[in-house]
Amino acid sequence: MNRLCGLFTIFLILLTISSLSACGGKESPPGDGKSGLTFNPGVLKVADAGRNKVSGQVLYVPIYSNIPDRENKRFDLSAFVAIHNTDLQNQIKITKVLYFNNDGKFVKDFLAAEHALGPLSATNFYIPQSDTGGTGANFLVEWMADSPVSEPLIESVMLNLEGNRGISFLSKGKVIREIRQP
Repeated sequence: MNRLCGLFTIFLILLTISSLSACGGKESPPGDGKSGLTFNPGVLKVADAGRNKVSGQVLYVPIYSNIPDRENKRFDLSAFVAIHNTDLQNQIKITKVLYFNNDGKFVKDFLAAEHALGPLSATNFYIPQSDTGGTGANFLVEWMADSPVSEPLIESVMLNLEGNRGISFLSKGKVIREIRQP
């Protein structure tokens, strides 16, 4: 029984390490990325009707760096904000990624300069499990585009795989400002 518990513990540690290393930076596509393949949006049978096109937004994205546990103790979570450019042809520019704690106090600016995201690409910003932002911590994410684009998908993912329990969940960003095309 002790050997089984030891193997299970090693498995959870390896799973945690691989999960955290996946959140540490930019994702890479499978393969060497030099295959020479290109994507033509014209191969899709559903035509672009120009619905829901916008040129910029500010989103409020909730982050739960900890949640109440039994007996009102804190259960700490790591988190990351994932930003996915859903447009098939145009890049977007991430202009602000601002982090605030439970009390609404500014904690950190994650961008030193604008960050371009090409069509169908993504990026993420990581909050470690040791963070003390609280249950009401949040990000403000601002993005802009030179022409109207499909709205990006912006979510937060929270995770803890400590001990014999694990928890993970996500939350979507809420648009609080936007530039809509007439």
